[in-house]
Amino acid sequence: MNQELTFLIPLIIALPLAGFLITAAIGKHLGKRAHLIPVGAVVLSWLVAMVVVAAVLFDTGPAAGTRYGGGPPFTALATLWQWIPAHGFGGSPDFTVSIGFFVDSLTAVLLIVVTTIGMLVHVYSIGYMAHDAGYWRFFAYLNLFMVSMLVLVLADSWLVLFVAWELVGLSSYLLIGFWYRKNAAALASKKAFIVNRVGDVGFALGIMAIFLDTHTLNIRDSLQILGAGSIPTSGLGPAPFPIPIAIVALLVFAGAVGKSAQFPLHVWLPDAMEGPTPVSALIHAATMVNAGVYMVARANPIFAAAPEVMTVVAAIGIFTAILAASIAMTQTDIKRVLAYSTLSQLGYMFASLGVGAFTAAIFHLMTHGFFKGLLFLGSGSVIHAVHEEQDMRKMGGLRKKIPQTYRTMLIGAIAISGIPPLAGFFSKDEILGEAFKNGFYWVWAIGIVVAVMTAFYMFRLIGLTFWGKSRVDPAVEPKVHESPRVMTIPLWLLAIPSVILGAILSWPGPPLGPLFGQSGTGLLAGWLEPVFAGAQQMLGRTETTFQIFGIDGALLGASIAVAVMGVVAAWRLFGVELGPIRGAQRHDQVKALTARVPGLYRASLNKWWFDDLNHVLFIVIGGAIANGAAWFDRNIVDGIVNGIGSVTRRAGGDLARVQTGRVQNYALGIAIGLIVMAGSYLFIAGH
Repeated sequence: MNQELTFLIPLIIALPLAGFLITAAIGKHLGKRAHLIPVGAVVLSWLVAMVVVAAVLFDTGPAAGTRYGGGPPFTALATLWQWIPAHGFGGSPDFTVSIGFFVDSLTAVLLIVVTTIGMLVHVYSIGYMAHDAGYWRFFAYLNLFMVSMLVLVLADSWLVLFVAWELVGLSSYLLIGFWYRKNAAALASKKAFIVNRVGDVGFALGIMAIFLDTHTLNIRDSLQILGAGSIPTSGLGPAPFPIPIAIVALLVFAGAVGKSAQFPLHVWLPDAMEGPTPVSALIHAATMVNAGVYMVARANPIFAAAPEVMTVVAAIGIFTAILAASIAMTQTDIKRVLAYSTLSQLGYMFASLGVGAFTAAIFHLMTHGFFKGLLFLGSGSVIHAVHEEQDMRKMGGLRKKIPQTYRTMLIGAIAISGIPPLAGFFSKDEILGEAFKNGFYWVWAIGIVVAVMTAFYMFRLIGLTFWGKSRVDPAVEPKVHESPRVMTIPLWLLAIPSVILGAILSWPGPPLGPLFGQSGTGLLAGWLEPVFAGAQQMLGRTETTFQIFGIDGALLGASIAVAVMGVVAAWRLFGVELGPIRGAQRHDQVKALTARVPGLYRASLNKWWFDDLNHVLFIVIGGAIANGAAWFDRNIVDGIVNGIGSVTRRAGGDLARVQTGRVQNYALGIAIGLIVMAGSYLFIAGH
């Protein structure tokens, strides 16, 4: 462990925290300079994070050489103070929680994504939010969001992680509802907050179960005990866990389902589009939705010890992937297409985790973060150019008017479609290949279908937005212009990793890494091998040699073929117009295709009526049950309780009249009582 780096880890969090506090205090007085402190804080945080990342991933500290020299992986730990020192009594375990931060290779990889994309979103927001009245407030919220996510990623304790987990929820609530005077934004922020609480209840119970099983909330210690499969006891042999590990895994996964918007808690994410576009990029690409993927990957020993739960994870993930892709096929709002695309790609990641391909899931998390951040910020540039219009049916022909936005979004679309040699090809193919080789053929088959759909709806988006004839409002069209450099430069900086990151993370090895090299020998796999080695051993997984002329080559060819099919199909229907007749023919073809499957089209367009179903279940039926329960409580329960109280009060009032306080009355009462007693005795004796 590099003690010299220990003080840098808290600094990664302290800088944006200071930016938030200062901007919240004086940002209103800074006017259009309010971005200087929060943006500067995030840039400095990124620099510090990269120093820590380099030390952990490349062993640049005093302990250099241990990572690849056969010794333990290089890590960094910073413990600030003991938060909760509670000693158990009567045989109960101690409950101690420290405020500490831990960096291993998995944390380092997440730091690259969170700090880099977060920094670029901050810079982009300088241009995008320039004319907003809440300029200073927006940057304060962005800094708070960064603090929340960084604490979540760095936390060394389940309880600290849960505090950050909830703080991320609060931050997203503030950012989604940033334009709180807009009713849709206010409702969307409440929806996101409430739906996430459903999953968080499960996660909280999971943390309690972890403590009951391991008697510690330290993440590393608890995972080591749970990964062993039993509680170590002195002289008595191993003891079973009080809470079955499958239950623990399901509870932990419940939190991930909510935060990463997996079925059935996926309904909040598309509505989150009501927030400003930089918020969409931050939530959907770099931070909030990735939290669930990271947490399941971090808890890999728990899931490896419960393989039946991993099947559940894979099933929910791949179902979410195809469900969201089917909805994205027909959406007309440019940001909602990308939102459902995010749901689908997150489904890929959870399917990868479920089949035991942990490294592939993190690989896709990294590549997806960059090209999805690019696509969201690019959509913001489009919206900015056409004066806040988001309906793609009112766009078209923009490729010549906003060329930089077009080129960068085209790169993002190619990357997410899985076309080689861009980044998405490497990570998506890794997921599909691992699913097939690990025996999850149904995950592979559905994943292949999703790959076709992804390529199609992404190039449908490109076609409707940039190709063909202009459908922009004639009053707006003369004003369409490219975004300022403060917005386009982040687009290009995100486009670069969208092109090369996949090949880099697949290195070392012969050219193009996984194409002709060894499976699992890539750079990222080498970094993450110490984190996932135990889980892979528990699952009985071993590395296999990549065979270009064997099953690997066939899977690779199938992955590329279906992606190209999706692109070609979208090009034929939404490509560059070749004349008025061709354009009319394409329009007729789209209408004819939708007319063939009217039921599927309506279901996709209406998002499979999940919002309507939730309305019926929780508002109509749930409201009726709640009203009935309220009536029963008000009229029956309260009626009985109030009736008993009223009778008691009335009886007490009547008895109170007897207590006059006069001796004569009491003497008369005694005399009457004696007469009655005597008369009763004589009457009984006479008979």
